[in-house]
Order: sequence, then structure tokens, then C-alpha cells
Amino acid sequence: MLYLGIDQHAKQLTISLRNQTGDVILKRQVSTEPKRCLEFFVKLHEQSLKDQASPGYIAIVEVCGFNDWLLELLPQHGCVQSILIQPTKKPKIKTDRRDAHALSELLWVNQHRLRLGRPVRGIRQVVLPSKIDAENQRLTLLRKDAGKMRTRSTNRIKHILRRFNPQWQMPTKTFPTQAALKWLELQTQQPQEFR
Repeated sequence: MLYLGIDQHAKQLTISLRNQTGDVILKRQVSTEPKRCLEFFVKLHEQSLKDQASPGYIAIVEVCGFNDWLLELLPQHGCVQSILIQPTKKPKIKTDRRDAHALSELLWVNQHRLRLGRPVRGIRQVVLPSKIDAENQRLTLLRKDAGKMRTRSTNRIKHILRRFNPQWQMPTKTFPTQAALKWLELQTQQPQEFR
């Protein structure tokens, strides 16, 4: 079994790969360009199959806003388990190589507990939502954004009404009501009366 620590950025992945005994056997950066990234993971999968006792590898990645494509790619190329964790406190001097090295060491040291899904002290594991839950979260976010945009638009219209003072001709006291919206539509068709 191999243990892969990945520090992900938009244009590159910094890799630290350990063998069963915990020795680092590969340290490098891989471009996130699809062709190069795919080449690396195909070679990694071939290398992980050489271990007859426990083929495959386990990967650990810190959560960020653009992990989705990587987390889908890993199982397609021999990754037995992908572990997603919340980043810890950032040191003053941050380097990608140190981060990848620390992730692979963290994975190797705590391999048994992490494979069983047990908590590890100091590590906050992230559980990704299912596709249905992710779609529901997206719908909720869109509904929330639509509500904010509607409130913002209503407040802007109220501001314009107060600025030019035609609200005294409005058929209702409050805005937006159906009657007030119809009145506003008529007013916008006849701009000379609106002012």
C-alpha cells in the first residue's frame, strides 16, 4: 500500500508519496493540466499494483474550493480511499513541499485509524455530501441568492419612488403588492406622468 499526500493548487499538485515502511519514495510537482495529471495518476496506479499484498494507494488532501475534479479522478486510478481533511493552522512560512510531506506523514502515521474512519486527534475529517445532497445544497444557495436579489431590487425601486415622490399616487400603502406592481408598470409606460 502506498500513502499519497497532495497539496493542491490551481495550476499544480505537490506530491509526497510514501511506501509501506513510511519512506518517501517520490516528491514532485504535477501540473493540473488534464493530460499531465492523467499521465501521473496512470503511472502511480501501475506502481501501486506492484505490491501484491495490498495493491492501491490511499490519498489525503486538504479541502479547498476546487477539489471536486481531483476527488473524482483518484478512485478511477487505483486510489482505495480518499481522505479529505480541514486545513490546520497555517505556519508563518508555508511551502507546498512541506505541506505535502506533512500530509503524507500524517496519513502514514495514522493509517489504521483513518482507514477505519475513526477520529484522529488534531485532524478534522470532511465528509463530502452525496450527489443528491450536493444538488439540494446548491438549490438552497440559489434560492437564498434569489431572495437577496429580490430584496435588493425592491429596495432600489422604493428608493427611486422616494426620490421622485410619486408614491402618493400608488393604489396601496406598501410596495410590492400586485396592485402597486401594476401601477408601477403603467407609470413606466408613461414616463412623463411618472415625473
